[in-house]
Amino acid sequence: MKNQNFYMRVISILLVLMAVLFYNSSMKAQANEKEITALTDKVDTLQEQQNQLLSALETSYTNRIQNQTAASDNEKTEDPSQDSSSPADGNASDAGTEDGAAADSDNVYKDGTYTGEAEGYGGTIQVEVTLSDDEITSINVVSASGEDSAYLYQAEGVIDSIISAQSTDVDTVSGATFSSTGILNAVDDALGKAENS
Repeated sequence: MKNQNFYMRVISILLVLMAVLFYNSSMKAQANEKEITALTDKVDTLQEQQNQLLSALETSYTNRIQNQTAASDNEKTEDPSQDSSSPADGNASDAGTEDGAAADSDNVYKDGTYTGEAEGYGGTIQVEVTLSDDEITSINVVSASGEDSAYLYQAEGVIDSIISAQSTDVDTVSGATFSSTGILNAVDDALGKAENS
């Protein structure tokens, strides 16, 4: 009888130990599943952010190429018209120059390419702004050695907004606020140099 009670107690203890071990392993499995789910969500979020950043970079690069193409097309268009309109008579040429100077003085800005600088996130940003008949035809970032390249590419999206609005009174680029503000202020600086006095 004593042996039977002893065996029953041993079996009960073994069953309790097995239940505790099973409970612990199931809790660890649940914790691992939660951790895996959290890590998967983080990876998905990072991939989405990476895709957005790549998309912004591609858009910025495409717009930059289009702006440069448009600027070179404008220069090509302007050059032949100047050549064809240059008269053979010297007196008429002087009159044409006076008319051009008078027309240029009516403009807010002088035609040409002007350089402007301003502080960005990581240092000085320098831009070149090309103007023709009071119109901003192109903007190029010349140097921004202190800026993070990914943020700078994202910030360059503000250039299209400036050219579309023909003004620096546009919104900064979310996620690259300081760099895009530096570009805006550098363009303002260049426009200040181009103003007719």
